[in-house]
Amino acid sequence: MDHIYLRHDMDVIYFFYGLSLFIMGTSILAQYKLNSIYKAGRIIWLLGVFGILHGTTEWLYMWEFIKGPSKMTDIAKWGFLISSYCFLLDFGLRMCLRNIRTKSPFRKIIHPDFWLIALILLLIMAVSSQSSNFLTTSNILSRYFMGFTGSVLTGVGFIAYYYSDDEKLVYHADIKFKLWALAISFFIYGVLSGLIVPIGGFFPASVINVGWFHSSTNLPIRLIRGLIIMVSSWNIGRILSIFQLEANYRLHHALDQRKLIAEELIVSREQLRTFTTRLQSIVEKEKASIARELHDDIGQALTSLKIDVNELSIEYAAARTSVITGRIGEIEKFIDTIIDRMHNIATELRPSILDQLGLLAAMQWHARKFGKRTGINCELRYNDKIAPMLNCLSPESSITIFRLFQEALTNVYRHANARKANIYIYSKDGKLLVKIVDDGIGIDTNKIFDYNSLGLLGMRERVSMLGWHMDIKGRPCVGTTIKIIIPDVGLKESDFPCELSPCEKTADRMITHGAACDMLEEGYND
Repeated sequence: MDHIYLRHDMDVIYFFYGLSLFIMGTSILAQYKLNSIYKAGRIIWLLGVFGILHGTTEWLYMWEFIKGPSKMTDIAKWGFLISSYCFLLDFGLRMCLRNIRTKSPFRKIIHPDFWLIALILLLIMAVSSQSSNFLTTSNILSRYFMGFTGSVLTGVGFIAYYYSDDEKLVYHADIKFKLWALAISFFIYGVLSGLIVPIGGFFPASVINVGWFHSSTNLPIRLIRGLIIMVSSWNIGRILSIFQLEANYRLHHALDQRKLIAEELIVSREQLRTFTTRLQSIVEKEKASIARELHDDIGQALTSLKIDVNELSIEYAAARTSVITGRIGEIEKFIDTIIDRMHNIATELRPSILDQLGLLAAMQWHARKFGKRTGINCELRYNDKIAPMLNCLSPESSITIFRLFQEALTNVYRHANARKANIYIYSKDGKLLVKIVDDGIGIDTNKIFDYNSLGLLGMRERVSMLGWHMDIKGRPCVGTTIKIIIPDVGLKESDFPCELSPCEKTADRMITHGAACDMLEEGYND
């Protein structure tokens, strides 16, 4: 038999067979994608490792043929062969069992195929240990129970993969023929490599073996195996390239859809912003209308009612008793209370000072009122060049700045636990900036963009409607700074080059209108 093998240049055949397997393994691993959108693409690395390990086994056979047999070479051949068939069987099992769902908590750590392969290995080792030639017996049994089984399961898995409902390759109809060709090549390889085994001392290895195949066909079986592997490698390469093309198509399609959705989202946001702006304008107009009606109609009616009560009291002064006099006094006080409450409601809806004297006067008045009501020292700081700049703002911009200013001070009162709040209004690089600084506990960074922080969310929405910017920063135990940036105001020079800290006592170019606030408040209350 040795002279027959030598006639066929066995070293070249060993090298060709090992090279075929090695090419298959390296080509698979080179195109392997860990995050592939296809299940087969995510586990095909097992088949690649099989090819490299089994190719190494054949090269060890070539080395033995050239250099002569040795115990170390036999052990190495056995180890690489068993390991390669483990990966082949694992791949086939995963391909066939990929749709099985289990509720076991160990599903992601230990797969069912692990236990089956371990059991098969244990049985092979147990049976081989009873034989007089452990390496040969385990070689043959591993081919029967792992090589043949793994090849058949791989073929079945590729066929079942195409017919699965979850991963259809709709733009590559010829994938079906490639998967069938790959499955058939693995079926043939399973027969040639798993059933036609080395000569053994037990059935069927004693009858159906490599010697029987060579005497029947006069062809080296490793040459046929190599050709089959080359066909399998070509089909696997084509399938992986189709996977990549399909993935690229889906990626481009997803990017196009994302771009379309992004454009629609931009249009939707613009429409929503326009609608919100219009809605906010309508709300402010309604607030102004209600405030005027409260102040003019209901206020006048209450004032007339108070005058009538006074006239009635004077007309019947002679007939009044102490009880009636006390009752009339209570009625007048109650009317005064109603007038004050109505006046406060109208002021909260729309302060008339904003329309009559402008934004700066309204902010001065509100800061003064806020300080008296809460006990928080509130100062408004600006320079003389800001006043004409604020007067040029549109009514919508003015009311937006005022509402943001109100909400910021409300947040200082509710959450900051502050003793002082300074408001700076200045221009810089043609932009108008309004900065509210407190010396409180400082806002938590996580709450700045928290959707449950409705006050900040409302401020952010108001700012975004007009294309402005708002920056919020907080430092623990130092305070919080809210900066509102209004671009394209029109001034080029810097009116406030050095921003003041809340504790700075001197500012030569800043003025604080405390007395003016008192006069404005008294005149407005009148």
